Amino acid sequence: MRRIHYPFAWIACSVIPSLAGCASNPAHVTEVPVDGDGDHGGGAGGPPGSGSGAGAVGCDALAVELQAALDAAIDAQGLPGAAAAVDVGGCSFRGAAGLADIEAKTPVHPGDLFRAGSITKTFISTLVLMLRAEGELSLEDDVSRYVEGVPGGDRITVRQILNHTSGLFNYTETHGFLSAVEADPTRVWTPEELIAFSAGEPPCFEPGRRFEYSNTNYIVAGLIVEAVSGEPVVELLRARILEPAGLASTYLDGAEPAVPGLVHGYGSYDGELVDTTSAVDPSSAWTSGGLVSNTDDLTTFFVRLLDGGLLGPAELADMTAGVGAEEADLLDYGLGLAQRSSPVGITYGHGGSMWGFVAASYYAVERGAAITVLVNHEDGDAGRIVDDLSRALEMP
Repeated sequence: MRRIHYPFAWIACSVIPSLAGCASNPAHVTEVPVDGDGDHGGGAGGPPGSGSGAGAVGCDALAVELQAALDAAIDAQGLPGAAAAVDVGGCSFRGAAGLADIEAKTPVHPGDLFRAGSITKTFISTLVLMLRAEGELSLEDDVSRYVEGVPGGDRITVRQILNHTSGLFNYTETHGFLSAVEADPTRVWTPEELIAFSAGEPPCFEPGRRFEYSNTNYIVAGLIVEAVSGEPVVELLRARILEPAGLASTYLDGAEPAVPGLVHGYGSYDGELVDTTSAVDPSSAWTSGGLVSNTDDLTTFFVRLLDGGLLGPAELADMTAGVGAEEADLLDYGLGLAQRSSPVGITYGHGGSMWGFVAASYYAVERGAAITVLVNHEDGDAGRIVDDLSRALEMP
């Protein structure tokens, strides 16, 4: 297997990841029973054999079933490896399967780091809503009030940026961006340069007309955060979300020092497995998809967010009020938050894909079930594995 830089390996960052694969190897599992009132899980209803105060026996049995489902999923998809977290009914499962580095035969461990792709968008939307709660901006403000160079920015609202109804052309799908990245994968990009690629294309539709996912929206959102707060978005992200929530394994790649532990990401090209971990400079994704994290941090984030630990009721209501997404198995898309059906009911969260990686993290609030899956192949279907694990939580 050869290691190359392959610019088209990153697909920043669809809401619902897609599928395909490689090869698996030894599985590793960590299962820790927790109190049903802890930060993770602990909602009404739990897996068979465990109530909201489930004991170790029920959690142990569930962990075996979840690990088997994870092993089977990476074999079925032919993936190099994956890590997963499941919190439900007082049980906390942290598992992994396959390889983090194919050449070195290094196994994936539950705490390993993966690129999270568009899950970044939920973090950025949370920052915008925090600023709204403090009266620093309105969701109905024109984008041009905060950011220059956005085509039609005087007719696009902050809300339309966050729920992908702005009509802005997706910069990652422009010929200019793709050609520039292919010519120099190591180039460091400014947010303004990325928006300029979108500005060179006609809008997809009039603002507010319909939903169409565009990474450009969240580059604009990052600049809105900086304009309103007067701080670099990475500093605000760390001070307002990462540190208070104890997310020590999460960072915005390219904007701050890396946390050790990133696994290798892969793609398949011309029948060959290619290491695409660093195919493109991470500045090309920034606030649309630049986060690196692990399953524990992402699970913690979505549970705290949706249980009201980060936003007040008004902001959370806005975030979860969706527009019809008409995309894959999405039901609606709110403000940086997708609503998705699953075997355990309606879930809220986000998916993402980035060069060599696919991610999905969802929380079924009524069931109290949180599931995160991270995969190190860009054609993997993390959402499908979320469903595979969800089936282990179905009531008999």
